[in-house]
Amino acid sequence: MAEISVLMCVYNGEKFLSYSIDSILGQSFSDFEFILVNDGSTDRSPDILSEYAQKDSRIILINNPENMGIAASVTKGLLYCT
Repeated sequence: MAEISVLMCVYNGEKFLSYSIDSILGQSFSDFEFILVNDGSTDRSPDILSEYAQKDSRIILINNPENMGIAASVTKGLLYCT
């Protein structure tokens, strides 16, 4: 079990998504799980998120089939936090 959980919800964030994820993954503290919730994005966000999830075992990727909004996505993501 990871010491902390980091939760990020994404909706059509392809422009800054790699920068944001790299910022979290590049922290000196590394004992964390990183829950990423794709909230039904229609841009390249799902592809970017999948690429990161394949490369880093700390990432847990959740894909909403359609946009549910930030509150529902955060609530869903919290269910995965340990």
